[in-house]
Amino acid sequence: MISEPLSVLAIDDDEGDAELLRRALVGISLFQIDFTHVPSSKEARQLLAARSIDLIFIDHKLGPENGANVTEQLRNAGELRPIIALTGRGDEYVVRELMKKGADDYLAKRDLTPETLRRSIEQARSRFHQRRLESLNKQLTNDLRKQNDILAVKNRKLVEMCDTAHDFVDHVSHEFRTPLTVIKEFASIMRDGLAGAPSEEQCEYLGIIVNRVEDLCILVDDMLDTSKLEAGLLGFNRQDLQFGEVIERLRKPLLQRTMANGATLQFDVPQDLPSVYCDGEKAGRVITNLVINGLKFCGNPGVVELNVRPNFDTNELRVSIKDNGRGIPEKDLSVLFQRFRQLEDGAKSGFKGFGLGLSIARDMTHLNLGDIAAESEFGNGSTFSFTVPFSDRQSLITRYLKRVGHLRNGSTTVSMIEVRCADEHDPAIALEFYIRQTIRRSDLLFRTGPNQWLLVAAGNADDYQSLIGRIEKSIIAQQSSDEGASPQDTTINELGTWNAGYESKEFMKQFLARVSDLQTNDA
Repeated sequence: MISEPLSVLAIDDDEGDAELLRRALVGISLFQIDFTHVPSSKEARQLLAARSIDLIFIDHKLGPENGANVTEQLRNAGELRPIIALTGRGDEYVVRELMKKGADDYLAKRDLTPETLRRSIEQARSRFHQRRLESLNKQLTNDLRKQNDILAVKNRKLVEMCDTAHDFVDHVSHEFRTPLTVIKEFASIMRDGLAGAPSEEQCEYLGIIVNRVEDLCILVDDMLDTSKLEAGLLGFNRQDLQFGEVIERLRKPLLQRTMANGATLQFDVPQDLPSVYCDGEKAGRVITNLVINGLKFCGNPGVVELNVRPNFDTNELRVSIKDNGRGIPEKDLSVLFQRFRQLEDGAKSGFKGFGLGLSIARDMTHLNLGDIAAESEFGNGSTFSFTVPFSDRQSLITRYLKRVGHLRNGSTTVSMIEVRCADEHDPAIALEFYIRQTIRRSDLLFRTGPNQWLLVAAGNADDYQSLIGRIEKSIIAQQSSDEGASPQDTTINELGTWNAGYESKEFMKQFLARVSDLQTNDA
């Protein structure tokens, strides 16, 4: 058996006792002893600072010094190594005092044998390892606490800076809107000849001004939307609607923009599309961003195609925007929707934005419970597409449950709240408006009757109760503004909370039991 090296320091003012200790230690076959003896604590401290020592023996009687006090001084100085006290006799008071001051074990000098020393050393070393782990844990805890304090200060500063940045962006963006609107309107008036017939060259220049102002307006909208998305303040008004109406509202401004770019925009939108559930304004914003992106990179002559097709297997509409440009290299497809990412190759427009349009399209699509993707073959154009879910309640809520964690910071629970209004006329319409203004973008609202709504909310119990409180305040505000309504006209029923994972079937059962089979319009 190979002996373990063990460096031992004996603090004892009696050389004879120190020699007896050395001989007993040498008799332990498990260790290869490196023995050092000093007569005082002063010399011991000097040696401990200069050499590597594994084990310390301290005599209880050190001439004018006391072994218990020396042990205490060493421990107070941060000494962690195992200490075994030696006593002339096994007096209970002396032993208790030595252990209290920090000794790991004690031995009476008359009991010094290789076997008793071996057991005492093993016990002392065991306590040493425990003490070292405790000390390390304490140090790590202190370091972690300090780092947490530093991080908390930095986080507070970051929050303040973020709030300041959001306020600055919002303020600057709003301040831009008024002069941009004035420039655009007056340039349009002059271009259209309402203030006198302009020359052909003047019409061309005025058209360029209008186009660039529209570019700036889009830039302002991107800044505002990004700021609100980051802060979680961008409201979402999802409801049942006909997607063809969304396309029709966009047709004229998109065609005007396309003509100004010298390109062609083709629409392929069937008339009998199924009803969808989304925020129509946000879906329209996605279409606008993707069409403008296509116009920037289309060929010459440029052609952009807008195609809408239902997919009854996945219960969703797919909206595709295809251009005839040079396409996108495969290496760039994976980063297209990252914020501040701009496509450079083949851009027709000299106007450069912030690279926010595609990232905003992605975020708005996800909040509309859809997906977005890009396909391209370099040299043969690109196709950007996104999906919008059908109004079918079962497939819609199944999709929602799968995305709850992403919609609400990892939440795993969903709740249902029922709101009823006793009035059968205008106050009910106003009430729905107030509710929609109150709920979060992670919540879904369904009208289940003429004066009845079902709210599906993601979040924990605190979120749930906070949301109910806000709804109650909104109802009171609405009722106080309506002389014909009273607080008794509206009731809020808490229907329960379910885990979005293992309780999803029960949640689905309860949900479907409360929604109407008729896909009524939520507007």
